[in-house]
Amino acid sequence: MGLAEGILHMTVRIETQRSDGATSTGTGFYFNFCVQGDVCIPVIVTNKHVIENANSMTIFLSVLNDDGAIAERKERLEVNGMLGHWVMHPDPDVDLCVLPIAQIVDGFADAGKPLAITPLNVSLVADAEKMSTLSAIEDITMVGYPNGLWDEANNLPIVRKGITATPVGSDYCEKKEFLIDSACYPGSSGSPVLLFNEGTYRAGNGIVLGARLLLLGILYAVPIRNVEGVITVTDIPRVYSHGMLNLGLVIKAERLLEFEPILNRALLTNQSVTMTG
Repeated sequence: MGLAEGILHMTVRIETQRSDGATSTGTGFYFNFCVQGDVCIPVIVTNKHVIENANSMTIFLSVLNDDGAIAERKERLEVNGMLGHWVMHPDPDVDLCVLPIAQIVDGFADAGKPLAITPLNVSLVADAEKMSTLSAIEDITMVGYPNGLWDEANNLPIVRKGITATPVGSDYCEKKEFLIDSACYPGSSGSPVLLFNEGTYRAGNGIVLGARLLLLGILYAVPIRNVEGVITVTDIPRVYSHGMLNLGLVIKAERLLEFEPILNRALLTNQSVTMTG
């Protein structure tokens, strides 16, 4: 599987149902924490607001055939009693949470339906040191389910392009965040924001031949202009507003690293899996 195709299998579609009957769609993506040799803790990452107040949710998964090719069928994972298994970011102001999925991965494998997963990991996180080497304006790739759109037949997300709207090496408004210039719709919450280059890319004052993939951050909110012209920041609304500015607020990926101490304790339980391939 090539790098671009792998990106298409990095995310999962999350559909939630609330007690009032309302439904909504969000984006999650695979990430491996606490990698120690060939052992890791696999999780799905999304925003807290994607799952809050949900009575139940459905996560759509792709599986592999016996020959290792991605199966045409998709699997529906109904998450009801597992809602309490989501791990919230320790900072209440950081809109991130993760769902450990080792038992889910093993369960599908034991049933002869190994999951088609392209996880990100700590080595691909653009930490402060990596961010400082990037240009003040970079092209970005965002993967998710804007307005709930997807290729349902193939269980594939929608890929969007844009640029950084503030330098990723700086903290926007003194928070570990940055802005992107890209249309951000309901369903895009939780989308990974990537630096993805194939062929050539600029590094410093030179041009590099090859490919590059870095996780810059996770989309979580948008600035909105109300009828009075006042701009406020809000979770991506379920109904697209003409007052939206086609900008997105992104939590820097380095904040994912703050889950590591919490999840590291899970290595002593059955929350880890052995990586293959």
